Amino acid sequence: MSRAMRTTTHAPVCRLRTAGSGVPGAVVSLALAAAACSEAPPPAGDGDAPFRVGATIDVGAAPHGIRFSPAGDTAWVALSGEGRIAVVDLSESAVVARWEAGDTPLDLVRVEGGWLVSQFRDSTLIRLDEGGRIVPGAVWGVGAGPSLFTPGTVRGETWITTEFSDRLWTVDTRQGAPLAFHATGDRPYPADVMWDGSHAFVPNLDAGSVSVIDLLNGELDATVEGCPGPPGGALTPDQVTYVVACGGSDEVAFINTASFAITGRVSEGIGPRPFSVVVPGNGHHALVNNAGGNTVSVVDLESRAVVQRLEVGEQPIVLRAHPDGERVFVANEVSGTLVELAPAAAAPEAPARSEGEATLNEVVVLGMIHSGHETSEIFSLGVVRDLVREIDPDYWLTEIPPNRWDRAWAEFQATGTVEEPRVRRFPEYMEGLFPLSRELEFDVIPTAGWTEPMSDFRAAYLDAYSRDPDRVEGWAEYRAAAEASAEALAAGASDDPRWIHTDAYDEAYDIRMRTYARLFDADLGPGGWEAINASHWAYIEGGLDRHRGEGVRFLLTYGAGHKGPFLRELRKRDDIVLLDVGPFLDRIAAAR
Repeated sequence: MSRAMRTTTHAPVCRLRTAGSGVPGAVVSLALAAAACSEAPPPAGDGDAPFRVGATIDVGAAPHGIRFSPAGDTAWVALSGEGRIAVVDLSESAVVARWEAGDTPLDLVRVEGGWLVSQFRDSTLIRLDEGGRIVPGAVWGVGAGPSLFTPGTVRGETWITTEFSDRLWTVDTRQGAPLAFHATGDRPYPADVMWDGSHAFVPNLDAGSVSVIDLLNGELDATVEGCPGPPGGALTPDQVTYVVACGGSDEVAFINTASFAITGRVSEGIGPRPFSVVVPGNGHHALVNNAGGNTVSVVDLESRAVVQRLEVGEQPIVLRAHPDGERVFVANEVSGTLVELAPAAAAPEAPARSEGEATLNEVVVLGMIHSGHETSEIFSLGVVRDLVREIDPDYWLTEIPPNRWDRAWAEFQATGTVEEPRVRRFPEYMEGLFPLSRELEFDVIPTAGWTEPMSDFRAAYLDAYSRDPDRVEGWAEYRAAAEASAEALAAGASDDPRWIHTDAYDEAYDIRMRTYARLFDADLGPGGWEAINASHWAYIEGGLDRHRGEGVRFLLTYGAGHKGPFLRELRKRDDIVLLDVGPFLDRIAAAR
């Protein structure tokens, strides 16, 4: 079996609970007037249990949203049951201050000069200053039921849903104010947004669906049905999967972030009314709070199975990951507590190597010409295949988005061809990688940070820029740089692999892209030249880091223009040897 096939990218008895114990009636809509269930006993713990319950801190009535200081030593907790924010010293496990925070605060988010706080009952956002004092007059009406902000921010923006007005608001954290809203499904609950701000995933509780909103172009990309009563979800760190809690069926579902198809479900081990989901930094586990009881279920994302249930307190309602990437904190609405969930044990350290035992990995970077391979004689698809055979990689780092690889590979296994549209556009994969996977042994690591909304937004922006009479001077500057770059690239044939794999080629290509980045990157955001290369590189670097010191060979294939930025990053690493392409070209030429 080819190693390419191992690519890496996993009945309770209830009684109705009313909103007693000081929980405000308005909050019950967010908490769904929790059906508190006597849960089945959690799976038996063992030495391999990934998490343990740490500190339990009494914070106040009906805690919901949680925020942390960058250093992670302080937490701010919205107390919807008493109209305050609890300031918690995590090193002392104690509340050190309480701020007045309006009517039914469900969450808060850091903005320039202070905080924004959602007022669930009052249909507004209000402003607090740095010291936690309400700023007079700083109030924004956003519609009925503003609930929880997204866990993070993207380029100075965060998002919040309004439960009873079916909206997802974009909030500018620099101005500290809402900007605009997108329509959602019926009764939206807290959203999560992809790293680049391209997509928002919004669970619609009453609609039984997830709205996938293209934030860059202001469009609804998809409505995913088949998850009854979803109140929350979270994206995995690799952005491949949205894990959504299906509160109406006591399960979690996995949604692919490219096809928007449900790729699996887990119900065994999920407790009553799963509500919130968080995936800590390493991406190995998803934690799901069971708001109808008192537990958090831990789902192994590789096996897609519950491996642990932790008792945390009555009616766990909101989960948030700590900045350290390891711990998770859960707010228990009825117990009035904030509970720390920590790794059960530190990961074992790798055995120390002496300097003489250090094993370096090898990396070969091939700049591709995509459709040009279909017409070129000197860099044909046959040459590409022969180069790969000669390089004989252990790992192939590809210009394929991680969230599109599984579909492409499944199609190839089933039919011998690939219909996935992004993958199909690369002849070097259609006519190289896939057929060679039957001949050679390599693992595929998809590494492209590309998204379709990003691409569409970039194309529309550049088209508008080129026709804007107020930007004639800037467009002329870019065109001049493009012409200068083309002239420098003409020093060699555009399809000559020996010319493509030189520093001079990279320098010639950079003439155009330096000007492109300076003129356009600020407006293009994730589609800017530097941003997209940083996104690609993050996936590439992750693949290299996972196999550090194994003495293996990596092949990295991207469009030739990306080669220069990647080589600059690769040359900073001390754990690899960069191999020139020339000797491989010599060997296949000698064999022909």
